Amino acid sequence: MLESIPGKVFVVGVVCLICFIAYSSQLCIFIPVYETSESILLLVPFNILVLFVFYNYYLAVTTDPGKIPTNWEPPSSLIAPVIATEGITGPRYCKTCRTYKPPRSHHCRYCKRCVLKMDHHCPWINNCVGHENYGHFFRFIIYVDLACAYVIALLIGRVRAIMDAIRHFQFDAEPNTFVIVFMVANFVLAFVVLFAVGILSGYQFYCLLRNQTNIEAWERGKVETLIRRGKILPVNYPFDIGIYKNICQVLGPNPLLWLWPQRAVGDGLSFPVVSGTDPRLPYYWPPRDPDDLRPSIFSSKYKRQQEARRLQAENPDANVDDESEGYYDSGSFISDSDEYDEEVGMKNLTGFYDISATSPAHEHSDEERPLAYFARKPHGSPVEKKQD
Repeated sequence: MLESIPGKVFVVGVVCLICFIAYSSQLCIFIPVYETSESILLLVPFNILVLFVFYNYYLAVTTDPGKIPTNWEPPSSLIAPVIATEGITGPRYCKTCRTYKPPRSHHCRYCKRCVLKMDHHCPWINNCVGHENYGHFFRFIIYVDLACAYVIALLIGRVRAIMDAIRHFQFDAEPNTFVIVFMVANFVLAFVVLFAVGILSGYQFYCLLRNQTNIEAWERGKVETLIRRGKILPVNYPFDIGIYKNICQVLGPNPLLWLWPQRAVGDGLSFPVVSGTDPRLPYYWPPRDPDDLRPSIFSSKYKRQQEARRLQAENPDANVDDESEGYYDSGSFISDSDEYDEEVGMKNLTGFYDISATSPAHEHSDEERPLAYFARKPHGSPVEKKQD
C-alpha cells in the first residue's frame, strides 16, 4: 500500500511515536536506575509487547485487505425479483469498479477499488481494514493497549519509588530535570494513546463479538430503524453466528493463537450465516428503504440524476457520475448514495419492481409475483432467462 505521500507521513509518524514511547522510557528512565536482574524482569516482557506492536502494525500496513476476483459474479441460482416493499434489491453492483460485489464488500474512495469485508479506511495504517488484514489490525490495537498500560504501570512504579526515597531523606534518588521531562512526556503520550486506542479497541471488540464491520454496524442501525417504522418486514442480521464463532471468523479457530499473527479465515467471498437464513440475504444485505426504490420525479435524487444525464449528453467525454449506487427500473435509474460515502453501486438484476403493495406487511401470493424475469449483466448483455 503506502502509495500516497500523506499516507507515508501518517505511517512514519506512528512508527516514530511507538519508538519514542518504547525506547526513550527505557533508555532515559528505567535502565539507569534498575539493576540488571530488575531490568530483565521488567523490561523483557515490555519489549516483547513492543515487538508484537511493530509486527502486527507492519502486517496491517502491508497486507492487501482483499480484492474481488476478476469476473466474479453471484450464483445465478440466487438471482431473484426485486421486492421494493421488503427492501430486496438483488446482488449489489459497483458502478465505479464495474463488478458485482460479494457479501460484505464495499468500495473505498481512497483505495479506489472495492475491498472484501471492508471495515473502514484507516489513515494511521494508510490502508483499508478489510477481510485479509482485519485480524492484524485488531491484534495491533490490542498490543498497543497492553504496551501503553505496561509503560504507564512502570512509570507509576518509578514515581512511587522516588517518593519513598524522598520520604526517607534519600535525596540522591531524585531525578534530574532531563529525566523528569521524559517521565512527564512518556506518561502523557502513553495515556493519550491508551485512551484513544482503548476506545477504538472497545468498539472493535464489540463489533467482533457481533461479527460486524463498522459499515455493517451503521447498516444494522438503519435496518432496525426501517423495521421499527414498519417500512420493511423484520429481518435478522445474517452473519452473527454466536460469540465464539464470531471471534473465530476473525482471529482464527484456535483460542490459544487468537493473539498470534495468522492468515485470515476464508476467502472473503462467502461467510457462514445464521441457520435458516434466506440464501439471497447475504448478497443484497442490507435491505433498502422502499421509498428509495420507488421512482419519484419529485425526489432530490431524481433531479441530481437528471442533471448528471444532461451534462453527460452535452459532453459525452466527461466523467459524470449520477451517484454510484442504483437500481434499474423500467428504463429509469433510481440511485441511492450511502451516507458513509463509499461510492458503491447496487445493480438490480431484474427488469421490474414489485411495488404493487402499499404496506411492508403485504403478503405476496405466488399468483401475485411475476413468474419470469430477465437478468442483465453489468453492461446490459442478457445472461439468462429464468422460468418457474
